[in-house]
Amino acid sequence: MLKKANRTVMNMGLAALLVPAALTFSTTSASANDGGAAPAPVQEKVTPSVPQQQATTTTNQKVIVNVSALNIRQGASFSSPVVGTATQGQEFAILKEANGLVEIAPNKWISKSSSYVTIASGKPSASQVKGVSTSTPSTSTASASTSAAQETSTPAPAPTTSTASGSTVNVARGLVGSPYQWAGNTPSGFDCSGFIAYVFNHSGHSISRTSVANYWNMATKISSPQPGDLVFFQNTYTSGPSHMGIYIGNGQMIHAGSHGVAVADLDVSYYQDHFLGYGRF
Repeated sequence: MLKKANRTVMNMGLAALLVPAALTFSTTSASANDGGAAPAPVQEKVTPSVPQQQATTTTNQKVIVNVSALNIRQGASFSSPVVGTATQGQEFAILKEANGLVEIAPNKWISKSSSYVTIASGKPSASQVKGVSTSTPSTSTASASTSAAQETSTPAPAPTTSTASGSTVNVARGLVGSPYQWAGNTPSGFDCSGFIAYVFNHSGHSISRTSVANYWNMATKISSPQPGDLVFFQNTYTSGPSHMGIYIGNGQMIHAGSHGVAVADLDVSYYQDHFLGYGRF
């Protein structure tokens, strides 16, 4: 009887010792699984496998060209080389945006100015990047001399008066967004007279870079401006003729102001107060 009782006590002691061990094992196992240590490395390995370019092309926005010809540049800068031309009605998916331009294909950028394009939601109705000319536009043809924002290292032959003014406005529009720079005369930076010299020398004219006062003296004074004519202002930062822009019609001009090349309304009180007159080269 005593031996049977001892065996019972021993069995109960072993059970008491075994139960905490089982609980300890179970608790340790749950802790290892709930901490998330195993899934994390798997997730990190999956994420980098998504190509970077795919991520930038899923903006679900497109750009629609609204002008007959628009420069395509090699980089996200208005001073980058022109590598082709986009034509009216073409639609492109927007890959990236920078410095007032949008990337429509690798190393192909166009202006995002509302003067030339419309930005809309959705994807292009058809891929038209293949239809883009990728050769630098020739300066020896009529189409090159009149294309929107045409910029060449050598001025094109002088066209007729009506074509010249139209090209002048197109070149000026193509520079909208270029920054302001004192004494600047390239798309990387303009002041007002440098902007005038650049535009006219790239739209069939040949003029020297000089001051606003000298341009005022050179110009034929007119009372009814046409697109491509000049607008002069006086007594702005200095006395006398001191600022100028290019008239584009509808009471507007394009000029290189303190915030860069932009379109401005001439009925703004500041311009009304400092207005000097209209001129034509």
